[in-house]
Amino acid sequence: MSKENPLCDLDLFCSFSAFLEKTYKYPPLTAKLQAYMVLESNDVGFTFEELLEVFNVSKSSLSNSINYLLSMKQIEYINKIDSRKRHFRLNLSYLTEKLDFLFDMISQDIVFTNRIKQHKIGNDTLSKNHDNRVIDIYLDHLTQTKTLLDETIQKINKIQLENK
Repeated sequence: MSKENPLCDLDLFCSFSAFLEKTYKYPPLTAKLQAYMVLESNDVGFTFEELLEVFNVSKSSLSNSINYLLSMKQIEYINKIDSRKRHFRLNLSYLTEKLDFLFDMISQDIVFTNRIKQHKIGNDTLSKNHDNRVIDIYLDHLTQTKTLLDETIQKINKIQLENK
């Protein structure tokens, strides 16, 4: 995978990029680029030309994948003083971005699940014995998960502030 790191775990790269493709609905090249950035990126990053050499794809395809990951804040670019080229690297807060996404998704799920429950109660279509208990268990799980995510995000943010 990487000319600089021939010992890189190819199985891990393939499995992780397949996971990203399935979970986040990334196009195949975008998933591979994200996996590569997570596994190989450092503070220096990679030039467009270096990434072209690694992936051996068209400039347009690579550019689209880079732009998509930039828009999703998964990668970032830096301009070095001694170079006119942009260097792409993993966004250091990509994990926080993922956790924020999950936190927002769970928050919305709680709101909609509560609204649906109230709608069913109002229309008398909620089974008191079965549906209500299952919905309450689900809402309890979502609430606990949201709390845990919030605590995790705060811990990571604290570490990132300390390292600035």
